Amino acid sequence: MGYETSQFGDQVTGANVTQDVNNHYGAFETGDTQGNVKTEGFRNELSIDMDAAMLTAEAFTLLAPTIPAGSLVESVILEVTEAFALGGTTPTILVGTNGSEVTNGFVTSEAQAEAVGTYDLTATLTGTWAAGLAADTVVGVELGGTTPTNGTAGQARFVIKYVNVNGQ
Repeated sequence: MGYETSQFGDQVTGANVTQDVNNHYGAFETGDTQGNVKTEGFRNELSIDMDAAMLTAEAFTLLAPTIPAGSLVESVILEVTEAFALGGTTPTILVGTNGSEVTNGFVTSEAQAEAVGTYDLTATLTGTWAAGLAADTVVGVELGGTTPTNGTAGQARFVIKYVNVNGQ
């Protein structure tokens, strides 16, 4: 659990309130988080923290991230911090356009998902994700392969770097 304590007001002149202000931010947990980060100019990043539960349930329970129209995905980096336990025949983790992840997005292989490490997935970009997004694109996550399954272990972060010529 994290706590923050700071002085409130001017301690030298006595102006305003002169007491401590405390904020409690709660426990920090990884998994089931995502967010767009605007960087310099037209470059942006979408970060998705994923855990095993996201693969067996609806991945984004509140609000699925969206990549805006006019975007071109430049790179995709995956960092696996806890190995997943995938089952089935040639199971994969597919991230891409919600509902068509298998043809529009990128692929994480079983070997990558089941080994802690950092991987460049840029070469696996397919469909509209390789050519540029003509429309706002809601991001989805699916298991791929033949009868894929997933255990309870696994944590990873996907970082999708993209350029948006519309400046969004």
